[in-house]
Amino acid sequence: MGFSSNLIPNIEVNVVVYRITEKQLFFNVDASYCKECDITVRHIIEVSENLPGIHVKLSVKPWLDNIFKAVLKGGRHPPVVLVDGKRVSQGVVPKDGLIKKAIVDAADRKRTTQI
Repeated sequence: MGFSSNLIPNIEVNVVVYRITEKQLFFNVDASYCKECDITVRHIIEVSENLPGIHVKLSVKPWLDNIFKAVLKGGRHPPVVLVDGKRVSQGVVPKDGLIKKAIVDAADRKRTTQI
């Protein structure tokens, strides 16, 4: 039996995007270098706004500053997307269905541990 998003409101799911644009270490990388990075962030925001009962906590971090954390999760090519610590995508703009499914699955795992 599936869970309705309205039964237990406000399940928090953490999404981290490691991107290569903007401030990296001691220099800035122009947004035109990785358009996929900015599109990915906007895309996740749009998807997360349409998930009732799920609060998506989005963190956008510089890839170079966090290269070891990203690589340990398998993220060798930005943009790297992690949902509750699991790598969902890297190097491309993830499709709507992939991000939505990863977030809903993470929320469902949390719901089952609350029961």
